[in-house]
Amino acid sequence: MPNSDDFRVKRIHNMLLEMAKGNFFYSLEPSEKNDNVASLVVMLNMVNEEIRASFVHQGFVNAHHTPQCIIQLSLLMDAHGTIEMVTNGSCSLLSCLPKDVIGKAITDLMTENSRKKWIKRLPKLLKRDSSETVLHLELMTHQSLVLSNDCHISVFKSPDGTGRKILLNTVFFSKGEPFETGRPKKTLKVTKGIKEPKVILGPRDIQMIRDVHDMILNNLEKDLPQLKDLALQMGTNEYKLKYGFKQLYGTTIFRCLVHERLRKTRTLIQHSDLSLKQIAHMTGFKSPAHFSRAFKDKYGLSPSELRETSR
Repeated sequence: MPNSDDFRVKRIHNMLLEMAKGNFFYSLEPSEKNDNVASLVVMLNMVNEEIRASFVHQGFVNAHHTPQCIIQLSLLMDAHGTIEMVTNGSCSLLSCLPKDVIGKAITDLMTENSRKKWIKRLPKLLKRDSSETVLHLELMTHQSLVLSNDCHISVFKSPDGTGRKILLNTVFFSKGEPFETGRPKKTLKVTKGIKEPKVILGPRDIQMIRDVHDMILNNLEKDLPQLKDLALQMGTNEYKLKYGFKQLYGTTIFRCLVHERLRKTRTLIQHSDLSLKQIAHMTGFKSPAHFSRAFKDKYGLSPSELRETSR
């Protein structure tokens, strides 16, 4: 696995994006280096753990009013640890498609420490026809984020007589449904005004609209294409994209883009030494004047006034 500074910073960037989307399942694998980036990884993991713990705590102490989203990670393997089946929830957590993991060794998804633990423990589990244990394992996503949890491991004889199978199970809890995970139990009807519903969004449509939202968050410095071109790019039609996005996020695609741009500019003004002109350019505003007007309409202060109050 690469261990350059650029790679470590990219992992931190991916982690922060997940946290910004309300997903606190992941952590970062610590490195052996003793520098500022390594310290940042440790602190980020601590902050994420505190937030995750507080969300779960609030959910359970007020369970009648706070719906819990439970996401199960389940992998079925043969006796060698080769993955044969994977659930949709597992793919959501691992940020992958079933074809990306089926046929791979479970150790390919583990951190080095967990890989050693698995290799050491597996022969003992396979000595019996059936056995169960709990191991604390760390699984890696393709973005090098770490899923760390206690995993229930079961070994059993296959009903079809093809040998023993290994089932890995673990559960993650979230306060509400996090982004990019789970599947809706029902289709979502989208209405325009008081008219009858004309569009029904299925799970793939909802995921597509979430992908558009992620595209906005990850490309604030760029202008989005025309709605009809964006819809064609995402494999849908303009009507479904337009009203589906508004139903899911409570605003239009353009207003969402402007809102996220202004939110980022506010953070940069308060917590960076970048000039206002640089900030305007980095967040996709055509000119400092346009940026200043939009910012004042949103927050009641001009960018320069906010910077003065933040010093």
